[in-house]
Amino acid sequence: MKRIAIFVLLVVALGAGLAFGVMKGSADVVKAVAQPTALSSAPGERVSFEVKLDIQKKWHLYAHGDTNFIGVDLVPSEEFPLEDFKAEYPAGHEKEFFGDMVFMIEGKAVLKASALVPDSLAKGEHELKLEVTVQACDDKVCLAPAYLPVVVKLTVE
Repeated sequence: MKRIAIFVLLVVALGAGLAFGVMKGSADVVKAVAQPTALSSAPGERVSFEVKLDIQKKWHLYAHGDTNFIGVDLVPSEEFPLEDFKAEYPAGHEKEFFGDMVFMIEGKAVLKASALVPDSLAKGEHELKLEVTVQACDDKVCLAPAYLPVVVKLTVE
């Protein structure tokens, strides 16, 4: 009975925190920015860009592919007009977190991306929309995951 009462109090506290905007999410402590924000290319060429992550002090992310927690991931939108998308992720550094050895990313990090401009893509400007999946944690708690939008403008010549 005591466990049920504690659980109910936690749920009520969480609900109240969300209602009053007190609870932080990962998007509150991690920012993602594309560099460059605009590209130009001819059809058939591969374009490259970076997504720079800025993680607030005391928070960390998990490296891409982490099997214990939600790792950083860069995913093109369903309308992404390019082909053969590739992403490279920082390896992070190994550290213990709640008894598990994980690879963490702290401070500033860079994701590298490239994709092929298909021969069939019309000339003109296109938006390359992507999302960066992040889950920020400190030494006590993990925040709710966030899907940070990133947009790069591509001019096909």
